[in-house]
Amino acid sequence: MEERHNEFSRNLGRLITHLNRLRKRFMAERLRGYGLSGSMYMFINSLERNPGISQDFLVERFFMDKGNVARGAKKLEELGYIRREIDSSDRRRYNLFLTEEGHALVPVIRKYLTEWSELISKNFTDEERETAIELLDRMVDNSNDAVGK
Repeated sequence: MEERHNEFSRNLGRLITHLNRLRKRFMAERLRGYGLSGSMYMFINSLERNPGISQDFLVERFFMDKGNVARGAKKLEELGYIRREIDSSDRRRYNLFLTEEGHALVPVIRKYLTEWSELISKNFTDEERETAIELLDRMVDNSNDAVGK
């Protein structure tokens, strides 16, 4: 029984890590022409849904280092996809907004994310897709419970 748990643990971590790396590579290849790298496309998606969020919001949402988020936001600003505004209530904090160019990129990003989802779940039934999401959601809930979120 313990051996099966150890094998599950090893396989789960390896497979999730592998899927994440492959998704990053897939998205990087498709978005390279737009000057995007790393997690910048995730920032754009979040800003589209949550205009005016702070860099701290992105740090918490994506479990990233503050410096990496700041560098990514600065690069997105240089590329013309976002604008950063100093928060009027806390001058140490920046609020982020998509520019017109950033808004135009959202459908491109979503198209590639949909393409990725379809590729990794091809030959799955609708029920299998739903089950996969339900199981992963439960794992996230269990993980949040374990780390006190």
